Amino acid sequence: FRDHEWPEDLSDVVWCVGDSFTVGIGQPFEETWPQVLENKLGKRCINIGEDRCANDRIQSRVNEIIRKYKPRLIVVMWSYMHRRFVNGKNVPNNKNDFGVDRDLKNFIKNYKLCAGEQTKIIHSIIPGSWDYSNPITADNILGYELQKNNIHDLIVFPQLDYARDHHHFDIKTSELVTDLMIEKINTIDNTSKYPI
Repeated sequence: FRDHEWPEDLSDVVWCVGDSFTVGIGQPFEETWPQVLENKLGKRCINIGEDRCANDRIQSRVNEIIRKYKPRLIVVMWSYMHRRFVNGKNVPNNKNDFGVDRDLKNFIKNYKLCAGEQTKIIHSIIPGSWDYSNPITADNILGYELQKNNIHDLIVFPQLDYARDHHHFDIKTSELVTDLMIEKINTIDNTSKYPI
């Protein structure tokens, strides 16, 4: 993982789980969204981003962290919906099980499997994760399907800039999404407001 050495005491850290957007491909380390979030919260954020990570793998990693560390807070940035974790590998798509409907069902299944009784989970999703061929129509369909499946807390945000690789987002988007994450953290945790 692209991160500093983990502290020995993991009882009060924020776990950041996702794909290459979480790794921060094309960005200086200090501009990755987990690092920006760490600076804003004043709390250690551990970057568990994996390049090309499928949502199936993200979900299993979240639940592994919950079982192993019993964390207070996990922040997830979900990946492209067409990716799958097949035979122990992240693949761009599974030729036996992909397509818009199946992609969405797979995402919803993974989203709903991330549930920790003692762990608060903030959910976001990378820009263009759904269907970037027609973003307006795609966003409307995605919004409708998420509402229909009682998914009301997913942070969806625009990509404001591009990293050096001209694909991943850069600091402006990192700043935006971390502000939205902190807003969400503050609404679910009234007992302990984090300073921005």
